[in-house]
Amino acid sequence: MKAAINVKGENGNSLAVQDVADPIAGPNQILINVKAIGLNRADLARPVSSPDKPAANIAGIEMAGEVIAVGPGVTNFAVGDRVMSMAGKSYAEMCVADASVAMKVPTNLDYICAAAIPTFFSTAHDAIVTNGEFRKGDAVLIQGVTAGVGIAMVQLAKAMGASLIAGTSRDPDKLARIRHFGLDLALHSGKDNTAEVSMQATDKRGMNVIVDNVGKGVLMDNIDAAAIKGRIISVGRLAGKMAEIDLDKVALKRLKLIGVTFRTRSPEEKAEITRHLVADLGYFFVSGAIRPPIDRTFALGEALAAQEYMRSNKHIGKIVLTV
Repeated sequence: MKAAINVKGENGNSLAVQDVADPIAGPNQILINVKAIGLNRADLARPVSSPDKPAANIAGIEMAGEVIAVGPGVTNFAVGDRVMSMAGKSYAEMCVADASVAMKVPTNLDYICAAAIPTFFSTAHDAIVTNGEFRKGDAVLIQGVTAGVGIAMVQLAKAMGASLIAGTSRDPDKLARIRHFGLDLALHSGKDNTAEVSMQATDKRGMNVIVDNVGKGVLMDNIDAAAIKGRIISVGRLAGKMAEIDLDKVALKRLKLIGVTFRTRSPEEKAEITRHLVADLGYFFVSGAIRPPIDRTFALGEALAAQEYMRSNKHIGKIVLTV
């Protein structure tokens, strides 16, 4: 099969499409004929773990496609099922996924839209609902809202009944373009005072759930914008990973500061995230109330160009490879 491989290049790690052996479904796995692949910023790291073993360096972490074989122990999927899933080595014509993490694609969604769901919406749900302890009527602030996962967070919060959804970005044009997804309050980073505007918008109560996709430079804004007993969830560190913190303010507001990542999750934990996502948002995917925005598609052979386009930060929504 054809696959896009992380390879060592003259100017750092790069991507190259090569022929590799077809994967085989193991216990509790499904083998998928890949139709579409979602791009994620994690893909830009391009790790090369085994230069002499191309199949070990296939890029990608999510996709959508059709089940073509099931491994021992799989009872929830059958050959022919349309599925979407987080799955390593997904930049390929075929890949395997854990059956406990895969989800069936609603009939109203094509494969391109389906490939935009697993990582972004699992991240959004885990951050806002599970760790953010979201309750209907909560006010939500999303730092770095114009990132693809930020838009998913807006859609999720809107569907689940947030009273106010605020978001920050350094790009006012992008802020304006995502308002129709449910963003109530657009804050221009570096111009608007996030904490002051958040307090004004909530009658000085503050934000109940704050999701931080930015990292460096916004932690104290988050603390000042938070409500008493607010929950601050650290998801991304696009601006850097180091920040100062006023522990007295944390104590006075009785805040929770929670870090999340998928990198240290066990297969069982990932399966639980999937179950919760389907339980809370499955209806909205089926009804079409939530439909992930697609910015642009590229062919699998254009994987390097697609990643460089993502690196340029010109996109709104998901970039997808088609197979």
